[in-house]
Amino acid sequence: MKFLSKLTFAILLCLTTAASYSQASQPKPKIFDNFPGTIDCAVSEFANVFSAAEGQHVVMSFSNNFKFTGRIISNVVKYSNLQTVTIRSDNSEQTIFHLSKQTNPDNTVSYIGRIMNSGAADGYQVKRDMSGNYQFEKVDAEKILQDCHL
Repeated sequence: MKFLSKLTFAILLCLTTAASYSQASQPKPKIFDNFPGTIDCAVSEFANVFSAAEGQHVVMSFSNNFKFTGRIISNVVKYSNLQTVTIRSDNSEQTIFHLSKQTNPDNTVSYIGRIMNSGAADGYQVKRDMSGNYQFEKVDAEKILQDCHL
């Protein structure tokens, strides 16, 4: 009888593993495929959204005909030197632009952020180059976001 219960357990384990693997291996679409790998960003576009109120509609225009439009869902001053804005895209409720502004000890301002969609294979990350200019850099979302469902 012990052998039968061990065999049943082993079969159930194999079936569960196979079902999990088949769900996880479905490829996600690339929603930013029509846009270049890097997009130049004007700091003024970033700065403007930090004065927007929760619920307000914003439009940010960047180079390469890339626009991000959406509603502010959160605008929080975490510390005296850190403010974070979260914007939900008009095009997809799952696409979120999360942008943070940090005031450094020398009173310069640094930005960091990401545009991500949990159902997409790609996204953008805000990067600053050696000259101090900001760009969106295309990223593989699966390397950044962890899959948390079972």
